[in-house]
Parts: sequence; C-alpha cells; structure tokens
Amino acid sequence: MSWMTDRPDDLGFDPVSLEKAFAVVERFVQQGKIPGATACVGSTAGALRPRAYGRLSVEPVGNPVTADTLFDCASLTKVVVTTTLALRLIEEGIVRLDDPVAHFLPEFVEESPEPAREAKSQVTLRHLLTHTSGLAAWAPLYQALPDEAEKSVQDERAARGGGERTQDPPEGSPAARIVRRICRQPLVHAPGTVVEYSCLGFILLGEIIQRLKSAPLDELARRWIFAPLGMKNACFNPPPELHGRVAATEVVDGKPLIGVVHDENARSMGGVSGNAGLFATAEDLARFALMLLGKGRLGERRVLSAAALREATRDHTGHLGESRGLGWVVKGLSARSSAGDLFSPESFGHTGFTGTSLWIDPVRGIFAVLLTNRVHPTRANDAHIRLRALFHNAVAAAAGP
Repeated sequence: MSWMTDRPDDLGFDPVSLEKAFAVVERFVQQGKIPGATACVGSTAGALRPRAYGRLSVEPVGNPVTADTLFDCASLTKVVVTTTLALRLIEEGIVRLDDPVAHFLPEFVEESPEPAREAKSQVTLRHLLTHTSGLAAWAPLYQALPDEAEKSVQDERAARGGGERTQDPPEGSPAARIVRRICRQPLVHAPGTVVEYSCLGFILLGEIIQRLKSAPLDELARRWIFAPLGMKNACFNPPPELHGRVAATEVVDGKPLIGVVHDENARSMGGVSGNAGLFATAEDLARFALMLLGKGRLGERRVLSAAALREATRDHTGHLGESRGLGWVVKGLSARSSAGDLFSPESFGHTGFTGTSLWIDPVRGIFAVLLTNRVHPTRANDAHIRLRALFHNAVAAAAGP
C-alpha cells in the first residue's frame, strides 16, 4: 500500500466516524468562522489524502483552497524546524541541553545591564527549548525603538566612561539587530522557575543553530528535514510563482499578506527565524508526523534518533504546572489542550498563531494536521480554538483501539 490513501479503513480509522471529524472543519468554514482550511489524518500505516475547504482569501475573494495549498505555519516552525535541528546538534555531539546560552551567544550576558548578568548566565539550551528561560513571551523587536534593556546598558556605559548616553548605531542585518536586542532584554522570571512560552527564546535558538553550523536556518531545514522526508513544498519565503496557492493571512495596509510571514519579528528578519517563517502543505506535515510516529524514521530515511525523540516528547516541566517537552507541548492531564479530550496523555503537539496545529498520539499511533488561515482578514478571530478541540475529539473517536 502507498503511504497515502483514500481509504480510512486502510489506516485503522472507521470511515463513517472519521467523516464526522472532517464535517467539523467544513461546518466552521461554511459558517464563516474560518476562511479556509486543509486537514489530514493518519496512522503508523500512512496518511489519508488531505481534505480542503473554503478559500485562499475572502478580502478579496480568492480561489478555493486545495490539497496543495501552502499555509503560513507560524509557530509550528518552532517544532518542525528549530527543535528538530537542535536535536540533531545534540545527536552529533555538538551541544548538550545544559550548555549555557552565553557559551554560544556571549552577548546574551555581556550586553546586559550588570544586575541581570548573573541570572542570564544560568540560562541554558534546555531552558530555551522548554520555555523556562525567564525571557518574555514576545516583544515588538521589529520596531526601531530602543528598549529599556538597551537604555540600561547605555546608561551603564555612560556612567563608566562619562558623557551623555547615546543610542548605539545599527549593527549588521535586521536579523542581527533583533538578536542583539533580545540579548539585551532583562529576564522576567528566574531561569527554570516558570513556563512562559517565549518566541524570543526560539529566535535565539535559531541564531545559535546557524552560528554552530555556519549556514542559514532555511538551508539547514531543507538539507536535514525537508529533502530527506520528501516535504517538497515546505519552505521559508515562498517564491512568487507559488503565491497563487498560498493562503492569505492578515490584511495589512489594505492588502492581505500572501507568501510573506505573518509574524512581525520574523518578517523583519527577512522571513527566516527560529520562531516562525515556515510555509507548508498538509501533506508536508503529514510526512513529518509519520516520521515522528516512526520514532524518527520515514521509510529508509532517518531524521532523528529514537533516543532524541523520546527525550523531546517527555514531560520536562509538569512540576511547574504546565507540561512541556523540548519544543513540543505534552498533553499530560491538561483539561484545556488543543488536542481535545480523547488524545492520550502521552500525546504531543504544537499550534501556530495563524490557526495551524499538529498533534501526534504515540499510544494510539495516530496524527492530525489542521491548517487554517484564521487570521485573515484580521487576527481578531478565535474560532480556531474550539475548532481544534472538536476536530481532534472526532479524529480520536474514529481511530481503532
């Protein structure tokens, strides 16, 4: 049997029950709650061909969504790309989880005001991956404004050397300036004490990976992940010739973003960042999910070791009140998981701000990909939160024992 099929029973799903899952997505689109969506489910035996609903855009009215529509995956970038590449560095003996961030980014401590340096010297790669670094969740780093951390550093320099504080001149590319600004950010929590989902931490993680491998993140993703898994559409910064099949996101300055990453910080970094920037189809992510169900392997191609995947998907932070693996969310006993109520506690997954999600249940041996552009035409739409849980419940109910 081919890895992709039109027959749910080939994959261990009850066909009648599974249609109820797809009907949930279709209903949300028909009711105007979601502009467009693709959904794909599968098991260790393979994947069902993706279903497509709605339109690429509604302002203006665009073409229908198809199975090969590319969606802005937003924070799925963190697990599909950045986490996977970080795990590869661990496997190759280049880094270990408890290495300090400052070992790879000295400016993370050196560019900080004196009172913050001791705490920041304790931040590790493990902290970045588990969102326990103490860094803030997000900041408008794309705005050309000095932040309080920069002011503190400059005040300190002025005090040591005399004279008035002046703003540092821009250095390097926009991406380099954003990394520098994050390095100057104060911590909002002591490292390892609070789970606070941080885009800033994953931007730094992406920068560390690029420095260690002396190559851009998008090139590493293509070489180590997309090509081996046959994720033929997955990319950063889709070229203009693909824009005709890219789902629109938010309307900005009167025009929808098409083929341009929605996240403002990632956009200002040239569309390639450790926190966002991935565009992919449902089939691309189905291939990635099958690799995860295959304990790091898809067919004859191994992307991750089983050991690394086990470590990444176990609960590292349950004692802090929220279950996180390395990059991944672990469902655990959460009553408000985007995986819904019926995926097993051992399930792991992630979501993206644009309305995307990927969940894997290793106990049942199933996965679910749901891609939407709920931020079109505006981000003031939270219908995707209920949609995810309802869809995943119906998928789990349709799976075999």
